[in-house]
Amino acid sequence: MVFYPVTLILLLLTFVVQEFVPGITMAHHATLLLPPVFFFTAAVAVPFPMMLILAFITGFLWDARHLPAAAEAVASGADSLISGAMATPEIVTGGGFGIGISIIIFGLLGTFLQGVRPLFKRGRVELPVLLVGFTTFVWLLLEYLIQTFMRGSLFFPTAVWTKLVTDTMLAMLASPLLFLLLYSLAGLSRYEIKYDGLKYSFDGR
Repeated sequence: MVFYPVTLILLLLTFVVQEFVPGITMAHHATLLLPPVFFFTAAVAVPFPMMLILAFITGFLWDARHLPAAAEAVASGADSLISGAMATPEIVTGGGFGIGISIIIFGLLGTFLQGVRPLFKRGRVELPVLLVGFTTFVWLLLEYLIQTFMRGSLFFPTAVWTKLVTDTMLAMLASPLLFLLLYSLAGLSRYEIKYDGLKYSFDGR
């Protein structure tokens, strides 16, 4: 099955590309968070076991990449969502930052997105695009809440909400292209989407 390894490789490449994606200064450093957005789109295309694998890889690499910046943000009480460094809030385990919470969050949100796989099977992406935006917003909000909780206070300045919304909008703008990429890859690799016992072959048979 070519579709699965290629999807995995593309996910890993998004982490490389993310390092070169600039933030939009005028929108409180709004940034296209490519690895999470790619995961959310892929969660609609792959079966549940593969989705869990992608959730683990995405969460692990995201936590590992942002662990130092997140720990410094909490130690200094800085708000990483509105800082110029563009670091989303990360996880706290055992009294300090660690790796694991993002994996759980991605797994839960990926499970939620599994429900719209029939629409992807038919090439309909309207609702999946909206849900990618919804899951992106929920993911960012949950990680911000975790960070503020560990600081001992809940603080929601206007800039935070602005950044949450702008990041979500960028995710929704990018998701149709990612859906098209995955849909084309499925056709080229003869990948069959299976859902509740139904099969769909991309050659129309």
